[in-house]
Amino acid sequence: MKHILEQYVDLQTEIKYLADKIDRVERRLYDLSHDMVSDSVTKGKKGKKPLGTVKISGFPEEEYSRNRNKLLLYRMKMDLFRDELTRKLLEVEEYIESIEDSRVRTIIRLRYIEGMTWQQVADYIGGEHTEDSVRKAAGRFFEKKQEKI
Repeated sequence: MKHILEQYVDLQTEIKYLADKIDRVERRLYDLSHDMVSDSVTKGKKGKKPLGTVKISGFPEEEYSRNRNKLLLYRMKMDLFRDELTRKLLEVEEYIESIEDSRVRTIIRLRYIEGMTWQQVADYIGGEHTEDSVRKAAGRFFEKKQEKI
């Protein structure tokens, strides 16, 4: 079960990474859409005399389109990751609720669901708990569970 807990934490990290990528692409799209370029060109010539000028403007459509497609792909991935995370969370919560020892249940929940460091877990629980003691308590629990399998 420790493997599923670790996968849950890893999936949260992946989602955070993907959210950062989405944010970067959204900012790039915004920049591109506001990056208007203008130029004046001649309409043509009659002999050596120009027929006039016209102002043209636009933005880098090809790069904009590529980034828009990336954004759509990243958002679809994000939806899939969130669905998977929800399934894993239900699985993990069910497992944690089955732990009989309240202290171990709290340690596991804080570490794997809340993403706290071992020191933060120890501080949250308080008392005589140290970073080392909560980490070892979790380790002993997982070792004990492994022996029963």
